[in-house]
Amino acid sequence: MAELILHHYEGSPFAHKIRAIFGFKGLAWRSVEIPMIMPKPDLMPLSGGYRRTPVLQSGADIYHDTQLIAAELERRHPAPTLYPNGGEGMAHALTFWADGALFGATTGAAFAHIADRMPPAFFADRAAMRGQEPAPPEKIMAAAPRLVAELNRTMHLVEGWLADGRPFLLGDAAGLADFSIFHPFWMLNRAGRKNAALLEPFSNIRDWLDRIAAFGTGSPTGLDAQEALDIARSADPADPGESEPDDAGPALGQTVSVLAADRVPDAVIGEVVAVRRNAVVVRREDARVGTVHNHFPRFGYHIRPA
Repeated sequence: MAELILHHYEGSPFAHKIRAIFGFKGLAWRSVEIPMIMPKPDLMPLSGGYRRTPVLQSGADIYHDTQLIAAELERRHPAPTLYPNGGEGMAHALTFWADGALFGATTGAAFAHIADRMPPAFFADRAAMRGQEPAPPEKIMAAAPRLVAELNRTMHLVEGWLADGRPFLLGDAAGLADFSIFHPFWMLNRAGRKNAALLEPFSNIRDWLDRIAAFGTGSPTGLDAQEALDIARSADPADPGESEPDDAGPALGQTVSVLAADRVPDAVIGEVVAVRRNAVVVRREDARVGTVHNHFPRFGYHIRPA
């Protein structure tokens, strides 16, 4: 099985979710540092235009979105499981909440405290992803009281959840729910003293964060971006496996565009080679990497005829 290559940058909360899962599962992996904002010239040949962080590469197979990356890591390395006590449904429901309401609350409060210290290019890049104009830093900072109040309400939910003394969110063992809810707080804790102080009243959360952090991030070794491209070019994509019948899904052999439902930038265009209930695999050709298979979740993505 080809080695795991994570394309990421250090400060990415979603990348840290995957790094923490690497630690939980005790995995070795290769680390390719990518820019925080566009352009990302050495990622685009692999991703086909997908710009979110992180991206997981295994040979000529490219996995997008942490929901699918986590599922692929679980498939390849099932022990220890991300779904202790059979709690897969609850874990995915909590992940949906964490990626939406919780992440929005934490980033809103965090940036309200540091907007004047962030490069304008960062806000321009993130606004472009949503098809919007960037808000001026002073407007972001003026909203701090409201955004902090929203975050506090959210943190009280998690604090109360842990109040019965459970070590992890769904019981005695860590799982996907923990890593999904962990990474927004990880981002908050490292976004300056004022943001880290927001966690001070929540002792249950802080103790739980320490338990998750203790898993570490596995065993990474650095890899040059060109080396990652060469690995993809010299590999053949893995057999995508059997498709599942789905009258509502795209047809095998169909050329489709794949686009995150909440983002504006260019879609990834490719030929469908596998369709499953929760995923689609498209084949692409690129001059720098040859043939690659791009794997996307179906939840949260628009898959349409190109």
